[in-house]
Amino acid sequence: MNRRKFLISSGAAGVSAVFSTSASGAAAGPESAERLSWNSGQLKFEFSVVDGRLRQHLFLPVDVEPPNKSSEWAGVESALLCSGEDSPDSGMKQSAGSPGQRMTFVAKDEQQSERGRTLVLRQTDSDLHLDLESHYEAFEGLPVVRHHVEIRNTGKGTVGIEYLSSAMLHALSDPVHYDRELQVWLAYNSWMAEGQWHSFRPSELGFVENMRTSWSQASAASVGSWSTEKYLPMAIVENVRLGVAWFWQIEHNGSWYWDV
Repeated sequence: MNRRKFLISSGAAGVSAVFSTSASGAAAGPESAERLSWNSGQLKFEFSVVDGRLRQHLFLPVDVEPPNKSSEWAGVESALLCSGEDSPDSGMKQSAGSPGQRMTFVAKDEQQSERGRTLVLRQTDSDLHLDLESHYEAFEGLPVVRHHVEIRNTGKGTVGIEYLSSAMLHALSDPVHYDRELQVWLAYNSWMAEGQWHSFRPSELGFVENMRTSWSQASAASVGSWSTEKYLPMAIVENVRLGVAWFWQIEHNGSWYWDV
């Protein structure tokens, strides 16, 4: 199997309701960060660069005001864990990884096509000689973005990749109140009973709030070529206080996984 093609096409999504962030893991003050923003026409994206490291804050419809203090909540733009590296993630979560947390920001480019605009964010890890490109493809007139990540080994040694995110979402709720502010929607599947949507609080799916930190997560997955065996490869996280929902689908006909 071509490993590079596998990494580009594999389905993995991370949705972070609670991730405080800077290069050291603590919240970064506005004065210490270089702010980056991108408006796709229907959606607005906020990023920052703290000590050379790229962090994603949130994205919302252009007509929705972000909640108070949301600029302080953020996480890695792409999660990447390599063999032999310690993971900063608690428990089984896949919310950062290493070198995902230490990669340095290189450049931001914007491209235009007939369908809309594409934002490309480039990062690198000098320790393992990995270059990463994160692509946000927007579509004219739609509040939708397609996202994928490409990674290249520019060194001479072999690097094992344990996981690489296809997309990350951050700052979906107040970190202390996510169990009362968020609803997670899953589409259960069965033969001749497809698309059975149900909503859950994060704690009902195992993501338990303890007012400090969490070693747990809400997740869904599929293994093998039957990508809709138990769940549809899509889900929704709704912030009931803001009245905003983030919907995603994983465009892959093999194994996939996402967690909140």
